[in-house]
Parts: sequence; structure tokens; C-alpha cells
Amino acid sequence: MDVNKCLGVADNLSSIVPKVKDFGRVKTIMHALERNMEMVSAKKADISIQLELEEQRPGKKRKREVDLWIQRAGSMEDRVHKLGRKVKETHFLLRFMLASQVISLWTELNILHEKGRFDHGLTQDVKPARGYELRPGELVGQASQTKSNEIWDRLMKEEVPRMGVWGQEGAGKTFLAKHIHDRIVRDCPRFDGACLVNVSQEGTIGTIQTDIAKYLELDLTVVSAVYWGARLREALQGKRLLIILDDVGRPYSLEEVGITLARDGCKLIVTSRSRDVCKQMNCHELVHVPHWSEEERWLGYEAVDDYAWER
Repeated sequence: MDVNKCLGVADNLSSIVPKVKDFGRVKTIMHALERNMEMVSAKKADISIQLELEEQRPGKKRKREVDLWIQRAGSMEDRVHKLGRKVKETHFLLRFMLASQVISLWTELNILHEKGRFDHGLTQDVKPARGYELRPGELVGQASQTKSNEIWDRLMKEEVPRMGVWGQEGAGKTFLAKHIHDRIVRDCPRFDGACLVNVSQEGTIGTIQTDIAKYLELDLTVVSAVYWGARLREALQGKRLLIILDDVGRPYSLEEVGITLARDGCKLIVTSRSRDVCKQMNCHELVHVPHWSEEERWLGYEAVDDYAWER
């Protein structure tokens, strides 16, 4: 027998024997890997349930990193399952061929587990495509419902680009305006969305511009305030929004604000305590909201309302 060959075989066996002891651990490590995978899978299921609950809230959307983590966790489940089956079916002495794969997958799974902490939450705030619902509450009584429908019917007419809703403080003008707003946000083919600006009695052109810009996610600060109107006009071009200026205490120039109205574009509702303010803002329709008593609100009676739907 060739002595050199014998010595070569002996050397190979001496290098293999200690490794065979490690190969026996491959199956044990694979079991541990599968148990860890079960924990990550359970976490993936919990995250999916939490996302479903959070995304039911308006303005909430899952973060892209969370979506990517869920996808990678699903892919990891398949890889661990396939590798585990190979380890079980492979002969003991051939498992060394899978050892590196087991260790590599173990490392990847640990990293995936660490990245699944999401300490800053699973979702982010985003504006719904048509705007946020204000949800002012249910219309109470026939009179409120009738008045809301009247405002809506007038608003939908092409020849009415702007209208005024007036009445004394506490009559329900803002409440009705919010209902109109939400009907458009929920579903109205005529408009792309609705934006309500609480002007208040002390409002300024600048505060109106700022609130509309926030709705449009437009940064006005990149230019001087003198150009804000021009920036808004440019941003509103081609859009079909209902803009509601609520609780207006004095007339404002839409040209200065940067609002351009059109039959197939933006429309405007002004609510005010003053009929004259609505007229001075060139509202094509004036709608008076009387201060109903509780009985009138429920039964649908209307007090003397000389100015209802006055042109």
C-alpha cells in the first residue's frame, strides 16, 4: 500500500472528525432557529392586527419601513421552513453542507428581529386625498336638515361660484358649513375636496392664506408675504375645491387672498353674522340661518325669514 496515500487519508480524517462533532449540532441550531422564527412570525401577526386598527383612523397610513419589514418577515418564514426541511431530510454526515446556510439565516433573523422594534410607531399622519372629515355631529330636527339640503342644492348649481350663509351668533352657521364640508370630503364628484378656514372676527388676509396653504401642504415662507396670494393662485389652478371662510367679521378681497373661482373650478362659501359682509364679498346667493327655538328646530317651523335665498 502507498504510504503517502495512507498518510493523506489519515490527515483528511483527522480534519473531518472534529467537524463531525459540530455537524451534530446543526440540527439543534436549526431547531433553535425555527423557534426564533415562530417568535418573529407572532410579532408579524401582532403588527398586522395593530396596523389594521390604526389605519381605520382618519389620516393614518402605515410607514413604508413597516410594510417592508412585514414582507421580509414573510420571506424569512419561507426560507427557514425550506432549510429546516432540508436539515431533517439530509444524512447526518452531509449536514455540514448546510451548516453555513443555517448560521447565515440565524444572523439574518436576529437582524430582522432587531429592526422590528418600531419604537416611533407603525403609522404616520397623512392627509386624506379629499381632506379630513370634521364630524360636527348629527343634524337635529327637520329644520336643520332642510336648511342643509337647501345650501347643498344651491351650491351644486354651476352658476353659483360663491354664496353667503348669515345669521346671528349661535344660529348654527358653522355647524351647517361643517356638514356641507363633510359631504364633499366623503364623496362628491363635483369637487376634489373641501377646505374650511376659521377666519374669526379678528382674522387677517395673512391668516387666511396660511390656513389654505396648510391644507394644500404649500410652504409660503419660501417667498415674501407680498407674493403669498400669487403662490396660492398658482397652487389652486386646476383644482376643484370648496373653500369655506367661516365666521367672517369683515369683507376680504379674494384677489388679495389668492382665491380664484370658476364654474368648473373652486367655489366659495362665506359664513358671517352680517348679511352686509356677505354682500360686500359679492356672494351670489345669500342664505339666512334663523335662530330656531328647540320646538322650531324639531318641527321644522321657520321664523319670519325675509332674506332666505335672496339673490
